[in-house]
Amino acid sequence: MIEAIATIMGLIQGILVWANKRSNWIFYCLQYVFLLIFNIQAKLYGDITNSIIYFFIGVSGFILWNRKKGNVPIKRCSIIEKTAYISIIIISTVIVYFILKGTDDPLPLMGALTTTTGYVATYYMLIKKTDTWILWFINDILYIIEYYMLSERAWYLITLNIIWTFMAIGSYITWNKLSKEQK
Repeated sequence: MIEAIATIMGLIQGILVWANKRSNWIFYCLQYVFLLIFNIQAKLYGDITNSIIYFFIGVSGFILWNRKKGNVPIKRCSIIEKTAYISIIIISTVIVYFILKGTDDPLPLMGALTTTTGYVATYYMLIKKTDTWILWFINDILYIIEYYMLSERAWYLITLNIIWTFMAIGSYITWNKLSKEQK
């Protein structure tokens, strides 16, 4: 039941962020409350940490996307930003992997990779960079694999990440269009 509620919150959030709506952050926060409970039960320690941090990032996103203070423009990442986020993902994945390897996390490498890629993607979503959707596309595929590899497969979350994979493509197209219209 927890997994299903998290999935519903995630679907609503995905639709709202695709449409560039500030209210997406409310459902983002709700989703991570339910994912926290799910991840505790599954002993996915990297994802437990994600859920806690993502909740607070969701609050930050709601504040940053405040329409009264002016809408944050959508932009593309520079070559320097792309090099930086790829480097951060690689280095952070190695560090987090060795931390998770010392626990009973059933999938420490996948947990490390989804954790670090998700943080970087979320940061770029906060500051409205179109590359966020490339990173989310990759992260969604990684989560599909991770949830499938669990001994008790998380079918609702697998389905959610399949849908999000397609939504990442749609969001990338939409945000690129909005970026060009803002110029």
